[in-house]
Amino acid sequence: MFNYFRALGALFQDWKKAVGVLFFTIVRLVFGWSWLSAGWEKLGWIAAVSTPPGQAAQPSNSAGLIQVMIEHLAGANVKHFDPLYINKLFAWIAQNIFLSIPRGTDFLVIGFELGVGFLIILGFRVFWAALAAVFLNLQFFAAGSFNNFGYLWTDLALLKWAGISATIGIDGYRRVKREGKL
Repeated sequence: MFNYFRALGALFQDWKKAVGVLFFTIVRLVFGWSWLSAGWEKLGWIAAVSTPPGQAAQPSNSAGLIQVMIEHLAGANVKHFDPLYINKLFAWIAQNIFLSIPRGTDFLVIGFELGVGFLIILGFRVFWAALAAVFLNLQFFAAGSFNNFGYLWTDLALLKWAGISATIGIDGYRRVKREGKL
């Protein structure tokens, strides 16, 4: 543990590196908290899916969003050039796999959001958490949520500078323990 703090102290001798590490650490914490709180707010989806006996099952929130995403990707009004049929493939997967298991899909969305939030806050496997965040944000964007531009740019920044952003975190500690330096 003391080696880690010595390595941080040595890194902070260069003010440019210190500013970069502190900036990306703050960005990482705010971004991680945003993901964690988004997943926490969606925990009600799991309870909303369960219906009393004798009543028709109500679609979960993720099912409604997936339906909109399918319409945006490959609906009747979509007129675009898709030579590899990627949009139609994603729409088919969403229609035939994810809509057939709405409770599982709700669990996956909530689990990934909570997981991304925890991993990014802790500074552990930031690159992989940011990659999962890119995938989720692109799905939210395809479902019609147009407030994800800031998230996408932050995802890309964390992908590019994952090592710097995780310097103050579990990955930084593990790097010092393994290599002896940051």
